[in-house]
Amino acid sequence: MSIKKTYEKIQASVLPDTMIDSLEVAEQVEEYRQFWKPEKTRVVLLAESHVYTDDKDFTMKCDEPILREIIPDYPLRFVRFVYCLGYGENGLLKTVRIDRKNTGTPQYWEILSSCVAENERNLGFSSVLKTETPSLLSRLRNKVDVLRKMSARGIWLLDASIVGLYGSGKKNPAMAERTIEICWKNYIANIIQESNPRHTIVIGKGVGRILGPKLQRADVPFTVVPQPQARGTSQWQLENYKQYYRICAKYS
Repeated sequence: MSIKKTYEKIQASVLPDTMIDSLEVAEQVEEYRQFWKPEKTRVVLLAESHVYTDDKDFTMKCDEPILREIIPDYPLRFVRFVYCLGYGENGLLKTVRIDRKNTGTPQYWEILSSCVAENERNLGFSSVLKTETPSLLSRLRNKVDVLRKMSARGIWLLDASIVGLYGSGKKNPAMAERTIEICWKNYIANIIQESNPRHTIVIGKGVGRILGPKLQRADVPFTVVPQPQARGTSQWQLENYKQYYRICAKYS
C-alpha cells in the first residue's frame, strides 16, 4: 500500500484534537529515507518515528549552496528527521524559527556512527557532535560520510510509523500504538519483507513490545536495544551503542 493510503488510514483513526504531520511531510520523510536505501539491505534499524513536523517547519529549507557543496541532489526541504541534514543544524537553514527549537537528535547520530565504526573502542561520536566538531562544514561532511558508509554496507533506518509520534503535544500511548499497528499492516511489513535484511535492530522497548511478535511471525531475526535517551548510567548507554557496532559488524 502507498504512503498516501496508509496516511489516510491513520488520519481516519486519530482523535479529533490530535495533531499529525501533513501528507506532504510524510512523503518528504520517505524521500529522505529512499535516498539512502542500500542496493542490498543487510541490517534494518527500526525506530519508532521521526519528530512531528508542523506546517511552519515545512516552509523552511536548507541553504542550497552549502548543501550542494557537501552532497549534490539532496532534498532541501526541512523535516524533523535524522536523515534531513538541517535537523539540529541551524547553520544549514536559510531561516530559523525562534518559537520552536531545532535541537535535532544527536543520540541518533551516535547510533548511526556506532553502526559503521571501525572498532568498539572508538565509536566515532566526536566527528558528528557539535561539542567535538564545531565546524559546520566539517561536521556535515562527517555526517554524510557516516550515511554513505551505512548505505554501502547495507544498513538502513526505517521507522515503525510514517507520521511523527513526538513533539505534537502530550503523547497518547494508545494512539501511538494504533498508528504503529496501521503502518505495520499497510506499509512497513512489506518493506521489511521485500528488503529481506539479515538482521533488524529494533530501537526502543516500546517498539519491540508492539512489533516483536510480528517480526517473529514474519521470521525476521531481530534484537531490541533500548532507546538512547532511556534512563541508565553512561556505561550502560555505551554498552547499548556497542551492540549496534557488534550487530552491524556481524551482519553487514
